[in-house]
Amino acid sequence: MSLTLQEQVEQFKRDGFLVIKQALSPERVSHLIDKVIEISQGFTTREIPDIIDRDEAFAPILVNPPVFNVMRALMGPRLQMESVNATRVKPGQGMPVGWHMDSHVYPDPLPPYWYFPISINCAYYLDDITPEKGPLVVVPGSHLFGKNPPEGLDEIEGQIDVFVEAGDAVIFHGALWHAAKPNVHPTEERRALYYNHLQSFCKQRVDNFAGERCRLLRESGPFYIQQMLGKFDGWHEIPADAEEQLANI
Repeated sequence: MSLTLQEQVEQFKRDGFLVIKQALSPERVSHLIDKVIEISQGFTTREIPDIIDRDEAFAPILVNPPVFNVMRALMGPRLQMESVNATRVKPGQGMPVGWHMDSHVYPDPLPPYWYFPISINCAYYLDDITPEKGPLVVVPGSHLFGKNPPEGLDEIEGQIDVFVEAGDAVIFHGALWHAAKPNVHPTEERRALYYNHLQSFCKQRVDNFAGERCRLLRESGPFYIQQMLGKFDGWHEIPADAEEQLANI
């Protein structure tokens, strides 16, 4: 049984991560796999950066409703992207990624006027993730610990492997302790897209979204695409027809 939007929010607040089933259709997954293979030619690293500028197929996913609606419920309507990358880990390859967080530790005790700009990442998986494929590993609730995880990949009490199917998305808090196991499958790849979200008042990295496609989308794309690519500074109004534009993307 699928969760309501409020149930998804409450689960994320408790655990620091959430699996969104079938966030991408099988047809879209197949198309995106072809595109990831195409744009990864010439890369010797597992990560392919700035994929919005590499192919038009990746821009609509900025506002993919199953994820975008949850992100807005968690972070408010004024969002932007911190980065948008793809990964392609070949069979039997890929070093494990040790315990880390995507954002920073909050001070304890919090200053009286502390504000919480947070990042929430979204991993769209294009392949079924099995024990051999090297799943994401998380410590549920660790986004509330207020400290850095230990170095390395030693087992932590309470850690779980996150197994998903192709087309599923996993969103996770920037302060969640997480790691990734290596792909030891003899014949199958592990491919994923990473859409990392910030509130739109936060400063973007100056070298992200700098290509021609992103520039044109920022100037004349649908409102929410403009916003997600960093056109605004967080003080902007959301136009009355923004949702109508969203429905037509």
